[in-house]
Amino acid sequence: MVRAFFLLVLLSFSGTASATEDAWRTDPTAFINHFATAGIDGILTAKIDEEEKAKRFRALFNDGFDIPAISRFVLARNWRTASNSEQQEFISVFENVIVATWSRRFSEYSGQTIKILGTTPDGDSGTVVDTVIVDTNGQNIAVQWRLRLREDGLRIVDVIVEGVSMAITYRQDYASAIRQQGGLEGLLTQLRKQVASAS
Repeated sequence: MVRAFFLLVLLSFSGTASATEDAWRTDPTAFINHFATAGIDGILTAKIDEEEKAKRFRALFNDGFDIPAISRFVLARNWRTASNSEQQEFISVFENVIVATWSRRFSEYSGQTIKILGTTPDGDSGTVVDTVIVDTNGQNIAVQWRLRLREDGLRIVDVIVEGVSMAITYRQDYASAIRQQGGLEGLLTQLRKQVASAS
């Protein structure tokens, strides 16, 4: 599953289209293309060390994903019963888990490209962007980007790879971890260890 989700990152790093500074924040197609350009030029093919790549990826991730909204969805009812400090810590450690997990797989990028197929309205302020990753061996992987329009522009709230939702998968995995480890603190401890081991 982690590999499948990493493919979506490759997808965002492999496009070639450009967007104007004014358009990409609110136009779904331009938004995805912006990340493609920023990812491949600024991270994957950039002549910089791994630490700098991870730093730039974190900035890109923060700029494009609605991490607080994803965190609320992932924790579900556990979010409502968590204290404010627990919520803030979860947002922080969840971001660290994503960055650590994806950053160590940058070397797997091998020239995949992205093709945007179209967009579909998704609720009052949302859009789903349908895309496909075109691998160098000719394999295509369907990826859908679920976007929401916030005050400062579009943000990604979920990515669906071949029908598998990133947000739902994390939600199921973390609900199981919370049950097995006696509560949210147990999950936070597990995630802290995961980040430490990836460092």
